[in-house]
Amino acid sequence: MPIPQKNCLTVALLFTVTVFCFLCPPALRAQKPMSEDRFANLAHSFVVDGKTIDTKTYLDQAWEAKGRPGLFANGGMNWDPLARKWTLMPARPADFSKAVAHYASWTATAGSLGLNIAATYHEVDLMDELAKFYSAFLKANFTTLGELRKTNSAQIKSKQLGPEWGPDSTRTLAWWWDTQDGVVLRECFLCNEEYFVPVAALLELIARLKAAERTPAMTQFVAEYVPLLVSDHILRLNFADLMRKQMIPTSGNLKRRNMSEEEIGVVTAAASVLGADAADPKFVALSSEDRAKLKDLVKVGVDRFQFSRTLTKDADGRTNATYFNGDYDWLEDFDYVGYRGEEPPTPANKAKGKGTSWDIGHFNVVPVLLRTLYDNRAATGVDFPQITDIEYIGNQYAFHVFEGDYTKPLFTNFFDGTDGWYRVGYLGRIGYGVAPSRFCNTFDKSHTCATIGAIYGWGLLAPLHPGIAKVDGALLGLALSKDPSIACFKPECFRERYYRYADSSFSFLDSEDQNQYPPALLVILSQLVLPVSPAEVKKDMQRKPNSP
Repeated sequence: MPIPQKNCLTVALLFTVTVFCFLCPPALRAQKPMSEDRFANLAHSFVVDGKTIDTKTYLDQAWEAKGRPGLFANGGMNWDPLARKWTLMPARPADFSKAVAHYASWTATAGSLGLNIAATYHEVDLMDELAKFYSAFLKANFTTLGELRKTNSAQIKSKQLGPEWGPDSTRTLAWWWDTQDGVVLRECFLCNEEYFVPVAALLELIARLKAAERTPAMTQFVAEYVPLLVSDHILRLNFADLMRKQMIPTSGNLKRRNMSEEEIGVVTAAASVLGADAADPKFVALSSEDRAKLKDLVKVGVDRFQFSRTLTKDADGRTNATYFNGDYDWLEDFDYVGYRGEEPPTPANKAKGKGTSWDIGHFNVVPVLLRTLYDNRAATGVDFPQITDIEYIGNQYAFHVFEGDYTKPLFTNFFDGTDGWYRVGYLGRIGYGVAPSRFCNTFDKSHTCATIGAIYGWGLLAPLHPGIAKVDGALLGLALSKDPSIACFKPECFRERYYRYADSSFSFLDSEDQNQYPPALLVILSQLVLPVSPAEVKKDMQRKPNSP
């Protein structure tokens, strides 16, 4: 089975399970060991049921079994291994051209898995395959705002494609938004953002290669995507100006002052493009004006992110950082945050929280942002995050979002540690709700779980925070467990109840003791093996200031 598609996205919040690679070294380097000896050599091997598994081999097999099929399913293309090229599927889904922005966003998980593998093990052929995929997808599926503005159909009741979205020449992806009042033709910028973040990461990865290693497909990909990324996506909507205004209380024209996932995404992509430019400015060929604008966007984005930070001290004396507290208290998804009961809430149980952070599914874009910025500090000119910034947010995740049981790991539904109900009756779904962690069940839509969303992205920060490393070690331990109360392949067992995702158990082995490749586990593993320079971490630790 390919990596499953997500449900349709909305303009509002969504569970994001896309994760990306942004550290792109030329070869595998030493890693800071994880907190458990059995995972100390994880980039090279690990032991499953007494058998030593070569990690590279396992991940290469995972790419064949789940990664590339994820691009098949959501990219609408097939890979010809002999000709080494992508071709359009003869019969794509009927709604593909109208929902192509959604399909594009759904390629991100598979594409990111490939990026992680290629970056860790310096797999140039895989980089070439990914470059060819993105070039083929661009040619087959992108349109312009001008073409969308000219589109006529009886289904279309309105268009949200005004001049504020950019000139007619702007390249984008179509989104026929099906509402109760009919189809609205517009952009899904959030979908575009999810698609483009791994594209920017691939650009950086290729730029870090030696010139002799780059293939013609890579050169074509870079020539196509640098202007598309910079002009048509990252800089087009002037998020830097918007984020500046969000930090000024007297800016009266703003309806809401929330830092959005779109803003986090463009800052992440901008940092990767700047990293690519620093690696080989002649190859990437940014103009001095664009380089300056990208650096300004990153600086403002960091200021905006820190503007939404709340620092606290816990009973153990640790400094903890939460973000965006209260930003979405007004949203109906948060109507039952204050209700912690086991039974599905009724209208009488409405209890909005005060100062609730983002849900853990949305919040997993943050560790991706932080790792990207950390790896590209020299290129962006912004000395953020420092090791203390990662320490504070890592403390919150490892000691307050994670609930402390390393044998049966669970996480609160919200990043501030709140564990109430979320999205009750979401989008009119009768009998649907995300239950508090201990009451949730992946087999019961009235008590569905946010657990999977909590574990994506954080492996990128594990080498920089021992608490996160210990939590991810617990997740790998869960995937290796043979405890019959935890690891049986029945709905009543812990691992199935809380971690089953689509058709896959969260386990390296299936019920027949054969290797399997669960998407969530693949993402975590591929992030944990990404190299980080021990010298860089040591340097940061030496300059670490005192905690506030």
